[in-house]
Amino acid sequence: MTQLTRQENVFVLDISDSPEGDHRFTHERIQAIDAALTQVESTPGDLALVITAQGKFFSNGLVPDLFVEPGYGKAFQGLLARLLVLEVPTVCAANGHCYGGGLLLALACDERCARSERGFLCLPETSIGVPFTSGLTALVSARLAPREVHRAMILSQRYDAPAAAAAGIVDDAVPGADLLAHAVRRAGELSPLRGSVLAANKRRRYADVVDALHRPEQLTVESDA
Repeated sequence: MTQLTRQENVFVLDISDSPEGDHRFTHERIQAIDAALTQVESTPGDLALVITAQGKFFSNGLVPDLFVEPGYGKAFQGLLARLLVLEVPTVCAANGHCYGGGLLLALACDERCARSERGFLCLPETSIGVPFTSGLTALVSARLAPREVHRAMILSQRYDAPAAAAAGIVDDAVPGADLLAHAVRRAGELSPLRGSVLAANKRRRYADVVDALHRPEQLTVESDA
């Protein structure tokens, strides 16, 4: 479900199971990512983490059919909260389409880069009838400028990588052939920041977001019909 490898002082977490998949966040994938974070945090030294995938998708997000299952939304939001304040610097390398929960996971990372020639980034929740929880709203609002919060979260605007970079949703739009190397290089530059001070500063900066992500709110799909 995930593969964790290491390149010197950078761990690379591939969240895909096959290049043909859309890498949605099942219970198993959430648990596998969480376990990988534990492994990274338990490794001593200056470290950083890159999260990426293979194929056409980075991730197509959550699984609406699982919203009714106890603990599903709580587990996903808990993963976002953990990633947001991780003591290890994090870089998302979005190799392809990054929708819904996939973009939310990317926004929980410290920095993001996306493949310039292929793939869209989008929060389609409004268009598909999924109300944002308080925690997900807080995360998007903490990461994006107010104008883009409205466009991305309220209007479900779809961005290609250059447009996402211009909007501040990602830090860099990079050709696919260079994407992972770019992310690993940047993560290596950030790796000396790893530690308790980084984690403490993240917790203080994002205390309200973390609190909101831990609120017991149910994910739902609604229809006006």
